[in-house]
Amino acid sequence: MRRNVIKIIQLSAYWPFLLLFKIFFNFKVRGADNLKKADGSFLIAVNHVSYLDPVSVFIALPFRFRYAPLYYMASDYFYRVLFFYRFVGAVRAHEGKNLELSGRPLINLLARGERVVIFPEGAIKRGTKRRPRRGISYVAAQSNKFIVPLKIESNLDGSVNVAGGKVFDLLTGKHWIKMIFGKPFKIEEIIGKTPETLSELRKASEGVFKRIEAANDGR
Repeated sequence: MRRNVIKIIQLSAYWPFLLLFKIFFNFKVRGADNLKKADGSFLIAVNHVSYLDPVSVFIALPFRFRYAPLYYMASDYFYRVLFFYRFVGAVRAHEGKNLELSGRPLINLLARGERVVIFPEGAIKRGTKRRPRRGISYVAAQSNKFIVPLKIESNLDGSVNVAGGKVFDLLTGKHWIKMIFGKPFKIEEIIGKTPETLSELRKASEGVFKRIEAANDGR
């Protein structure tokens, strides 16, 4: 039941949000054809720019029933405070817990053929570079699914507010968002084997983030 509710909400909101983002953020998507190279169930690994990123990721996908619902790893705080989050695809991160506890919900979703989004940085980047967390590698290794790197290029500033800037700036079209999908890959391609130890998982996660940063119009 919950899955159907999430799917209906996401598909109903797709076109209205896409229109708004194109008007106010000059929203553009590149490399979406790379999604065809992944199976129907996959991980999307994406850098974190602003609080609008979850919406940006979903509307960057082509409008296909098979891409919905889309699930997101969400911080414990927002999952608790914003009750509606659980009905739009959010999955609690269980921050500070072990990898099995935090990653198992996503692994189970992928085993059922779903699609999930993980922000390896764990939070919005504010000035300093954040070290990617091990979770993305752990989930990828346990699920054996393709990882689709997605780079967000934008002038939004997540540290200001949810919209990433003043309302006046939105109305004058000063903000922009560009989504770039890279080529899908398996986690073992990063370090030459499936990561198992904590150090291997860390190294693999750093490699995943490098692929996000290297995404360039799908080429």
